[in-house]
Amino acid sequence: MTTLPQQIATTLRKSPDVLIACHVAPDGDCIGASLALARATSRLGVRAVVGSADGVPEAFLDLPGADQIVSTPPVQTFATAVAMECSTIERSGVFADTLKRAGTLINIDHHLSNAGYGHVVYWDKGAAAVGEMVTEIIRALGTPIDAGIAQCLLAAIVTDTGVFRFTNVTPHTLRLAAELVEAGGSIHRLVERVYETRSPGGLRLLGMALAAVRLSADGLVAWTTVTPEMLAASGARPEDTTGIVGMLRQIRGVKVALMFESTADGIRASIRSRDGARSNVIAETLGGGGHQAAAGFTLAGSMSDVVGKTLLEVEKELRAQ
Repeated sequence: MTTLPQQIATTLRKSPDVLIACHVAPDGDCIGASLALARATSRLGVRAVVGSADGVPEAFLDLPGADQIVSTPPVQTFATAVAMECSTIERSGVFADTLKRAGTLINIDHHLSNAGYGHVVYWDKGAAAVGEMVTEIIRALGTPIDAGIAQCLLAAIVTDTGVFRFTNVTPHTLRLAAELVEAGGSIHRLVERVYETRSPGGLRLLGMALAAVRLSADGLVAWTTVTPEMLAASGARPEDTTGIVGMLRQIRGVKVALMFESTADGIRASIRSRDGARSNVIAETLGGGGHQAAAGFTLAGSMSDVVGKTLLEVEKELRAQ
């Protein structure tokens, strides 16, 4: 019986070209998995283009091929397209129309919810990272995993497991990480780059965001806001907000942590939760999605309105628990 990774590998081998589109505000899992798949297919003679509407976070710019990622969709129609970790096709941002025009659209995702679009749907909610799923496709392609592919796949797995701290880690995850290190990947380099490096402006912004933290009366919810004024005053960039919300979840007793950020598209909210609280359920009620412990959404409106709506949904979720 042909497996989904084998089916996808067969499709990719026969394609002259492939577009691999990341979701908006891409994380290390999405970027790493996309670059690994592009590198593997390119070695088979397939022209692979990776697209990201929001570009590449600075922490992942040193991954092999990151400098080739495009933020504007090519005008051509691709024989095959891959929507990487997009629960809906709209999550790919400006690349949605290009995905729809492709001869074959492949939907690869491990989020808890997925719209089921595309000609081929590879959806595995049990995967710790979409990088685990892409590894199976690369193996089916028969492309050797070199040091470059290994580093990209490690970026996916290390970041989506919180350096193997989250509950999504399985024995398979750890065995795969060991194989990727043996192939030339470096966990140390990733951790140093992603978790232990901040710009001066980013560090000032972190201090401002932590100083603005608010707690609910019962201490179960913590939230903060990041405004354009804070970015300007600190000298930080939008990507410097990475990791702030995770620090809020470290507060003793907090079950749900939130960070709200003003962007050109609206208020972007990041959610982190623990002890059974479901980030994805909160996000889905507001048009977003994600995992149980980490999710997000973007909503039009003023900061105060979005914060108020979100806190109401958080309260519903905590009552449900």
